[in-house]
Amino acid sequence: MHFAEAEALIKARGSTVWDIITDARNYTVWESGITHVTGELRNGGTIKIRTRVRGSRVFRLRVQQMPGEVMTWTGGLPLGLFTGVCTFTLEPQSGMTHLRGKEEFTGPLRGLFAKAMADARQPLIDYVNAVRKRSEILG
Repeated sequence: MHFAEAEALIKARGSTVWDIITDARNYTVWESGITHVTGELRNGGTIKIRTRVRGSRVFRLRVQQMPGEVMTWTGGLPLGLFTGVCTFTLEPQSGMTHLRGKEEFTGPLRGLFAKAMADARQPLIDYVNAVRKRSEILG
């Protein structure tokens, strides 16, 4: 297994942070790193995204949620040959919100995607920091 993590303590309510990370229509308005998104960020939904780092490549991801607490995006190849799971966790902390993002990559073909996995950490850090900035602005 390979993984990347990023976290931030955000000076905003959890509901504000949650509203931002689940508002697919506005992902391209702020510096999320996502350049195109279709679909809805809702439990059981499917989204398709393009990112600044991966250019024109489209990722199809299944969304699972425990509203206000955890959201996961899961994608990959059939038969579990390669699976990527991105988990966003929100926890209240001293009147603020702790946001943690974690990407995990598994499967027998993960070695073929080693370069992409190695490059995953910085975009995740950038995303978490952008959520922090937007959340604190919108308060």
